[in-house]
Amino acid sequence: MRKPRVSSPIEVKVEAVVNPSEDPQKVIGAIENVIERCSPEFRYGSRVIGRAAGSEPLSTIYEQVRSRSAMGVLRRMLLDNRAGTSTWFLLNKQAASAGIAAVIEDEQESPLGPIRVTINCEELDALTDWLVPESG
Repeated sequence: MRKPRVSSPIEVKVEAVVNPSEDPQKVIGAIENVIERCSPEFRYGSRVIGRAAGSEPLSTIYEQVRSRSAMGVLRRMLLDNRAGTSTWFLLNKQAASAGIAAVIEDEQESPLGPIRVTINCEELDALTDWLVPESG
């Protein structure tokens, strides 16, 4: 994986609701499968939240969207959900449990709820172009 040409800090926040039928440790494991070095923790009685810095936490996403032809969906999500220096996208929680970073466009596509990944970076355009280059 090549590094992005970004000099400003990259902050990644990951959140997922833990349903009453779910084991919090399995939700934590699902997040760790697709977002590296984020140290997710069970908080507030019903959520798992993790934070990480740099581009390394996004390496699984970087690799898998290329192999699964999901770059267009992820790019659209990042652009549509942008607000200033922040953007977000959703991952299917069940797929993440199996180590698959499946980008989804709607929360309903993940029956037990999605994993929400929020990225903050002053150079969001460059980071987006690194993660999912614009196709010709």
